[in-house]
Amino acid sequence: MDGKLESNRPSSSIDGGAAVRIYRPQPRLQSYITFFYVVEASAGLTDFLYPEWGNIRFAVAGEWHVDIPGFENSASQTAALFGPTDRHGKIVTSGGKTIGFGLTPLGWHRLISGNASQMANRVEPLGNRLGIEGETLRAQLMLDETDEVSLVRLEQVILHLLDRKPPISCTVLAADRALRMRPTEVGEFARAANVSARTLNRLCLNTFGFAPKRLMRLQRFLDTLGRVRTAVGEALGDAIDSAYYDQSHFYRDFRDFMAMTPRAYFRAPRQLMAAAADAQIRAGVTLSFRLPPQTIA
Repeated sequence: MDGKLESNRPSSSIDGGAAVRIYRPQPRLQSYITFFYVVEASAGLTDFLYPEWGNIRFAVAGEWHVDIPGFENSASQTAALFGPTDRHGKIVTSGGKTIGFGLTPLGWHRLISGNASQMANRVEPLGNRLGIEGETLRAQLMLDETDEVSLVRLEQVILHLLDRKPPISCTVLAADRALRMRPTEVGEFARAANVSARTLNRLCLNTFGFAPKRLMRLQRFLDTLGRVRTAVGEALGDAIDSAYYDQSHFYRDFRDFMAMTPRAYFRAPRQLMAAAADAQIRAGVTLSFRLPPQTIA
């Protein structure tokens, strides 16, 4: 039925005072939504965020704020739209609860619309982009007594919006499909998408938020980070993507995208992100910064 979660059993993880619960979207939404999440913190904490696709988040208890390097905005983030990012962010909370979901590039393109590059590394109030005022939806979520009630509510909102949106063009679908093939050069990427390099650049900015070269570098880096991010002081070894020449090549990308060295990363507490990574692995869901299977409906 509409709004029915694929599974009512969440994958959850607790790390210190941070609890993260992950829910899969129903099949019709899996090309558009990475997963739903509920995060609770029993006390204040600060952690960093990985680069990721777009995101919608509601602070239903306590104060939650995300800082993105290079972006200055004091607007409220109680019901917020986060654009795709190619750099780390910092999340700060006084404790409380937040509910949200990730948007795949196709989800951004169809549900949010607009040029993704204009929202890259930015945060804005959600407004009525989901067909209902973000603060109105947040007020409803604050009254919900269980995760399932909140998540069914969100799915119903998304499905209703999806029914009113036009289908995605074949050109955008081709670019999305080509990126899943993990191209390593712009020419290869353009041929796989069956477009010119100039058209590919426009498509990538509009759909993914970044130009082709930056996008391919980001995907290569995050594929490796997805394999090593739960490690604690372990050698990277074979986990590094084969597209990297050597470890120093990966380390340069690490400093570029995360603004820290791998050593500093492994030594960081990562309280919230460790709980999130564990919950995602337990759920068997695709990591938020990677592309899930394309099942357009």
